[in-house]
Amino acid sequence: MNTSRVNKKEMEDFLIIERIVNGDTELFEILMRRHNELLYRTIRSYIQTEADVQDTIQDTYIKAFEKLYQFKNNALFSTWLVRIGINEALQRKRKAHKFRTIALQQYANVLQIEDKNIMNPENRTMYKESYCFMEKAIDTLPEKYKIVFMLKEVEGLGISEISKCLNLSNSNVKVRLFRARIMLKDSILKLTDYSNIFEFGDAKCDRIVASVMEYIYKQQSLKQL
Repeated sequence: MNTSRVNKKEMEDFLIIERIVNGDTELFEILMRRHNELLYRTIRSYIQTEADVQDTIQDTYIKAFEKLYQFKNNALFSTWLVRIGINEALQRKRKAHKFRTIALQQYANVLQIEDKNIMNPENRTMYKESYCFMEKAIDTLPEKYKIVFMLKEVEGLGISEISKCLNLSNSNVKVRLFRARIMLKDSILKLTDYSNIFEFGDAKCDRIVASVMEYIYKQQSLKQL
């Protein structure tokens, strides 16, 4: 089948799923590309090691594909997928804890950012430092608050959809989101090293010192004439 003839943007998830179940398996790529970022951010809320995150995403998609015939159109596919992703992430965490294999490592490109091509090198560097700082702050949140914050503030899901994804009441989601925001503010303050704010050392200090001393020496020389 030629997938280029399919209007991918306009096809609803359940229509794509129906066709996949009926044999158009290549259309599963559409679902993956459509929900990759949501699934990544969901799993990243539970697992920090990038390799484990990607393995869990792959396991989630495989399980979702194998169970796709069980999907009922009484909920969003994204909700159904997020639940599978969370279960897979928690299973991997339990296994990793048992064998002591989880290791912290750096990761990149989590938060959705603007097209960096329109930025000059200086702005690109500042932007990268900014979102890396926010990622570090978000990582300090406890797991149950991090997932709510990621789904709401980063992914933009509604309260009701988050409650379905996590099997929580709407009010519980709101409470956790409120607490997550408070904890995030505290984390940002703790991560900020105020001792380096508006610092005036190294080259800047040397320039001023050299300039002032040069002026003093010139004045002294004039007096001696």
